[in-house]
Amino acid sequence: MSDIFSRALYIGPLNTYGGIGAVLRTYEKNLKHFNFISTHKDHSKLGSIFYFFYSVNKVIFYLLFNRKIKIVHIHSASKGSFIRKVILVLIAKTFKKKVVFHMHGGQFKEYFKQVIWGRYFLIEVLKSVDIFICLTEEWKIYFQENIGLNNVLVLGNPIKAQDSISKKPFNQIISLLFLGSINSKKGIFDLLKYLQSNKYFKNKQIQLTIGGTGEVEKLTSLIQDPIFQNQINYIGFVTEKSKDEAIRDCDVFILPSYYEGLPVSILEAMSHGKPVISTRVGGVQSIVKENYNGWLFDAGDFKQLDSIFDVIVGHQFPLQLYQQNAYLMATNFSTENILFNLSSIYKNLLNE
Repeated sequence: MSDIFSRALYIGPLNTYGGIGAVLRTYEKNLKHFNFISTHKDHSKLGSIFYFFYSVNKVIFYLLFNRKIKIVHIHSASKGSFIRKVILVLIAKTFKKKVVFHMHGGQFKEYFKQVIWGRYFLIEVLKSVDIFICLTEEWKIYFQENIGLNNVLVLGNPIKAQDSISKKPFNQIISLLFLGSINSKKGIFDLLKYLQSNKYFKNKQIQLTIGGTGEVEKLTSLIQDPIFQNQINYIGFVTEKSKDEAIRDCDVFILPSYYEGLPVSILEAMSHGKPVISTRVGGVQSIVKENYNGWLFDAGDFKQLDSIFDVIVGHQFPLQLYQQNAYLMATNFSTENILFNLSSIYKNLLNE
């Protein structure tokens, strides 16, 4: 991989459960040079504040004494993450570094609508960065038309490419898989509520495996209901190995989120050739195409799942067709392709 990456300093959360952490861990595994400073750990609010100011001091020290760094690549979500990263933009600019601001937050639109105090200042800071990266063309249009940015580029999330489709023998029982944070925003609790009344679930033609961390006590309490017996399986936190195993064992990946950027979990499922059921939010519609590699429904309108399950339960053909299409879609987001595109962004930025 090009030495251009040795001249970049990456800033963001590395060892956290979420999309940004997954992206940064992929960079770490695949780059020969990975200069990185963490800005967030899962602490209490007070602990997070102290950790951030500790990180700020590390950034200043790094930029003072490492003359090789030419680019500061800042990874951000919305809310508190966004405010923290704005401060780091100002610091990087003080040291006259090229700044790449990489927005991952699926809730940014809703968050920024509520920002009144300091809104103009925040927009001016975003306009001051050299490159603003977002995850999909839909997000690019939003930042151009609503925030007024003209320095926006699209770069997808990288995933590990699979050598082939993970084929699973056809079964009359459809095995669904959810991987993600266990919370209301991901729609998992509303999905469980919906399944209680779904005819296929009541006829034991649908099973659901759930992996992730978060509101685990709430989840385990819900699935103790007798109606879920032997049909809901919670596997807890997933490692890379257990994640791949869970994906290989499912028929369809499901992510009923209310907010998303560009979900790594969907891309990883597709890389195994798994069709996807998800919602029309964020960048999901750029990768899940109806009548091609999956099915979409409006966030919160779980009754729309009735017609989707009518198509897939007990029918082998759409699943086989969509498997190949899902796999092909995921190849666009291989780590090799994404890092090549990122190196091109850096080279253009440094006029190389």
